Amino acid sequence: MMATTVLARLLEATPLPPKDADIDAVLAAFEDSHARRAAILAEVTETLDVSTPEARELIHHLQTRQDLWREALAGALDRVRDQCVGASKLRHYVPAVNPVNL
Repeated sequence: MMATTVLARLLEATPLPPKDADIDAVLAAFEDSHARRAAILAEVTETLDVSTPEARELIHHLQTRQDLWREALAGALDRVRDQCVGASKLRHYVPAVNPVNL
C-alpha cells in the first residue's frame, strides 16, 4: 500500500472539529474519527515511505487537523472542569437548597 493512499484516507477520516458544538457532539465526532482512523491503520502491514513531497504535504495537513482536535478536546475538558467547579461551589455555598425545602 502506498503511503500517499494511506495518508489521504487518514486525512479524509479526520474532519475538522465541529465549531460551537456542545461537549457531547465534540466527543462523538472525535470517537467516530478515531475509530475510522484506527481501522485504516490496522490495514497497514508494512513500513510506509513518507519521504515524498506528496506524503509530507499530507502529513502536514494531518498534523494541522490533529492540532485543531487537540484544541477542541482541551476546550471541552475546560468546559467540563468549569461545570464541575460551578456545581461544587453551588453545593458548598448553598447547602440549604434542598428539594425537600422547595
